[in-house]
Amino acid sequence: MIDIAKILKRAWNILWNYRTLWIFGFLLALTGGGGGNGLNYQFSRRRGNGGYNPDSGFNFNPPNDSVRQFNLWFEQHVASLFTHPEQYVTTLIWIGVGLLLFILIASLIAAFIRYTSEAAILRMVDEHEQSGVKAGFKQGWKLGWSRRAFRMWVIDLVTSLPAILLVLLLLGMGLLVFFSVRGGNTGLAVGGAIASIGCVFLLLFALVVLAVFLNLLRQFFVRKAALEDASIGDSFRQGWQMFTRNWKSAALVWLVMLGINIGFGIATLILFILLIPVFLITGLAGLIVAAIPGLAAFGIASLFASSPLTWIIAGIVALPFFFLVTFSPLCLIGGLYDIFQSSVWTLTFRELKTLETLAPASMPSDQSSV
Repeated sequence: MIDIAKILKRAWNILWNYRTLWIFGFLLALTGGGGGNGLNYQFSRRRGNGGYNPDSGFNFNPPNDSVRQFNLWFEQHVASLFTHPEQYVTTLIWIGVGLLLFILIASLIAAFIRYTSEAAILRMVDEHEQSGVKAGFKQGWKLGWSRRAFRMWVIDLVTSLPAILLVLLLLGMGLLVFFSVRGGNTGLAVGGAIASIGCVFLLLFALVVLAVFLNLLRQFFVRKAALEDASIGDSFRQGWQMFTRNWKSAALVWLVMLGINIGFGIATLILFILLIPVFLITGLAGLIVAAIPGLAAFGIASLFASSPLTWIIAGIVALPFFFLVTFSPLCLIGGLYDIFQSSVWTLTFRELKTLETLAPASMPSDQSSV
């Protein structure tokens, strides 16, 4: 049996003594979370004076000229999108296309950074345990930017397919419940609805259990790919064999980490409240940083689009930068914890390999599982 206390202590020491890992942990976490100025929004259909358009559905009581001008701009270019959407079909289509492209590009960039960073953390910790050498950022990035990172992405894609299938089944059962109830008050409809609701709860439970089990298996799959340069098929096969030989130790480590995760979640909630004054400062910095890409996006969008599409594009581009800078302290803390978790499982993987090497005769199932 592995020494969990020793592994936790060693993972903690690696976290605090191997500072280059902090950069990759931050990148990993990053790609993984009252009107005080007298402005009064009234979404009622009242008729009144002051040039208010009763068809707009928006009524503002502007306290000064600047807010009144903003009110007029908002009614003309933004509120009309919701009150008369049929007049802005082309604009809405362009907004949808822009959002889709932005999400696609952002997802590809995030996946590239995430898997490169995760592979770098795995290999840097493993090599540090082998030779005691601490790699710099350039060396670490080179370790992560390889085919091993791509294999890790494929492993995640394959292991997510069963969960996706269960989600689709849940959606199907939800539709079945809806049409059973809508079909009438007959006994068949009520019985079908009750049976469907029961199946939904069973599928939800199965989804949770499956997600936990696949996440546990992933710890072995990705380390076979990243640390031993195994192919995708070999990573699944050898990782499964290693798990079945050591499932008691793996389950024990998972339970310990579950307790630590719960404690970290509670600590993070408390820390979030304590960091609110810091968020006010980083929020101001976030506004300054986000203004640069936002204005750049606005200028580029103005070449082929008009308001309000240009403002929407600028806002979409600027918001991620704002949230990144504002909540960067929490992101850094989350990255440190990601390093700790990854190190625990990497050290567990290495310890299990060592035990298998020292006592192969005590594992007769090894040959039968090949």
